[in-house]
Amino acid sequence: MRLVLTTCPIDKSQKLIEEILKSKLAGCVLDVLLSKSKFWWKGKIDEEKETLIIFKTRDELVEKLFKKIKELHPYDVPFIGEIEVKRVNEEYLEWLKEVTE
Repeated sequence: MRLVLTTCPIDKSQKLIEEILKSKLAGCVLDVLLSKSKFWWKGKIDEEKETLIIFKTRDELVEKLFKKIKELHPYDVPFIGEIEVKRVNEEYLEWLKEVTE
């Protein structure tokens, strides 16, 4: 099992989440609201109201999920990261296999 993370402007996050769920590349999505992100962009410090999105998926779907997020993401250079889950309860893993393609 893997967790795939990205950040997204709050006003664009629901569309991204819905499209990923419809694609069945993730079985569950956590939308963790953040108030503000600050970052370097085009030579200056910029800020954006963002949300952290955590997609729960199977190992073999990570590459497809990365591509889909890049395709749908509103940023030119989005953060997309991956965390390997070393251990998860078997019931959850079975459910995840059933709801993803």
